[in-house]
Amino acid sequence: MKEILLLFFQSVIVLFTIASTLLAAYSFQNKLRLRNVRLSWRAGKMKGYPLFASVFLGLITTLGLIVYLIDDTRNFGYFAAYVWIGGMWFISSYLASKHYITDYGIVKNINEPSQTIPWFQILDFVEKESMLGSEFTFTYSEMDKALTKGYKQLRIVVPAVKRKAFQKVVSLKLKSRIESDLLPDIDLRKIQED
Repeated sequence: MKEILLLFFQSVIVLFTIASTLLAAYSFQNKLRLRNVRLSWRAGKMKGYPLFASVFLGLITTLGLIVYLIDDTRNFGYFAAYVWIGGMWFISSYLASKHYITDYGIVKNINEPSQTIPWFQILDFVEKESMLGSEFTFTYSEMDKALTKGYKQLRIVVPAVKRKAFQKVVSLKLKSRIESDLLPDIDLRKIQED
């Protein structure tokens, strides 16, 4: 029975090692596929780094070092696999948590296409100061949905050092289009005279 459990445990570690490597490769491929990136910044919970992946990687690396220092060579392979899994998880989480601003839209998560908002879908935006920089709230319409049901909002926090550059991109992509959608200024006296 012990041998079966050990074989099962080893199989699970091998599967997680392969899966985490494929996920990191998929994230890296998605990053390379982005075109015309104007800006990007870290948006993780821990100073821009992914919280759970960072904690897991730090914990498992520390435990792996302890196993190495006490010379427990029998378990060192397991910890090496866990460190690899943690590293791949960190890479994929780090790349996925970055915000990318491209010529085509806002990419909040490169691994989730539903969190990519093209500029033409954005109807309006609001900027609000926050402790971490500026919080932008974009109102956009979902594709293939009625206007009354398809409104969504995307909130992103732009770091203070990226604020001016981000405002410039937003101005270039949205301001002229949004301002042209406003009702024209009509002088009623002029209409009555004609």
